[in-house]
Amino acid sequence: MRTWLFVTYKVPAEPSRTRVFLWRKLKELGAVYIQQGAAVLPMTEALLAQALSLREDTRAGGGELLVGRTEFVDAQDDARVIATFQSQRDSDYSEIIEQCERLVCELDGETANGKFTYAEIEENETELARIHRWMERIVARDWFGAPGRAAAEQAIDQAEQRSALYTAEVERRRGQEPDVPLPSSR
Repeated sequence: MRTWLFVTYKVPAEPSRTRVFLWRKLKELGAVYIQQGAAVLPMTEALLAQALSLREDTRAGGGELLVGRTEFVDAQDDARVIATFQSQRDSDYSEIIEQCERLVCELDGETANGKFTYAEIEENETELARIHRWMERIVARDWFGAPGRAAAEQAIDQAEQRSALYTAEVERRRGQEPDVPLPSSR
């Protein structure tokens, strides 16, 4: 059986600041809630240290946080929790895919409208960098190899390729008309 890191907390209903803080921090770690105020994570020393660091913030907010190690007595429970981790990561990967599709659609629209600007290139590069940082955070908490990762990586590749085509077209057009500024798409 797998050993899990178990985090449970109890915080006052108001103000909600501490509850929201804990929810955000546990979400960043990739925790799976098994019931309200009770979450599990894979047992690693790094995650244990991060979970323990939440105790002081919880106490400062008038709450209580307990951290422990646990095992499920049934292998099916382990499997269900792992499936929940994978489902959460697949949901994250789906959001990456949606963002990539939006970027490709936007570039297709700019191309169809003949709007080829350096400002758009900069915007695309900024968006791709944001998507890459987001993907890195998701991959860092994908402990059980969610199947959606491959599709997200493919969507990022497609968005990068589409952005490169757009950039090349801006450069090509700019090279044809070196003294004429390109119209802004704004």
